[in-house]
Amino acid sequence: MMEEYNMKIIIDGKSISKQELDQWKKKSYSKAIRTLKKRIVIIDDMDVMARKVTEIKMQYSYNEIVELLKNKLWFSEKIMKLACTISRGKRKFSITEIEMSGISAKEIIDGIDTLMLKKSRKNDEVNLSACPEHYVLRPLGKNTLEVIETTGNSPLPVQFFIEYNNETGIQTARDCSYEYQSTGIARLKNGTLLGGVRHQFKETKDGFKARLVVEFPSICPNSLIKSHQMHLACEFSYWFSYIKDLIVNK
Repeated sequence: MMEEYNMKIIIDGKSISKQELDQWKKKSYSKAIRTLKKRIVIIDDMDVMARKVTEIKMQYSYNEIVELLKNKLWFSEKIMKLACTISRGKRKFSITEIEMSGISAKEIIDGIDTLMLKKSRKNDEVNLSACPEHYVLRPLGKNTLEVIETTGNSPLPVQFFIEYNNETGIQTARDCSYEYQSTGIARLKNGTLLGGVRHQFKETKDGFKARLVVEFPSICPNSLIKSHQMHLACEFSYWFSYIKDLIVNK
């Protein structure tokens, strides 16, 4: 999809190839399959892997997936609460940039808002397909998204809640050259402020540019921050391609 849609992914000033992203996905699918307690042969075609693993995820109800992961989620919540306490409000930042032609920033931000905050079975399927280690992306109310996913290279999935349009404590500065943004704070189930997101989008000559930022407690290892840059590349490249497909095929 990236080559077809002339998408460019940039991490730390370096362009990320489809092959590099596929290698990251392949490792993540192996971990996701273990987490789901399933046996699937890992192949090199990541589109086929996405379909196979998403089919498995879609077979679970919300309560079933939470029950399956409950011990891991209990433990990861304790770890992340401790990480927040030790970090004392200081943050590390996972940043990925993506440029894409043939679609506007306004079209992209509208599509992202729909995927994050409108409940439908199709949106569930798209969101679970976007990254191997997505297990729940569930809109709650008007501005909140419940997420169960593995962040970066963490060994455990974590459950958190993003409250969009709330910038309290967000440390990433707004760049006014980006006309649109998707911003929110993230809390654990117990209410602990975990971090937040500031994803910014601007129009370019032939498309748009996105600057995607996730804030983590500063105690988190740099390896997790680096791996989450690839997580961002994985999920947003999928979402962007899906949104463009919808517009092109209207």
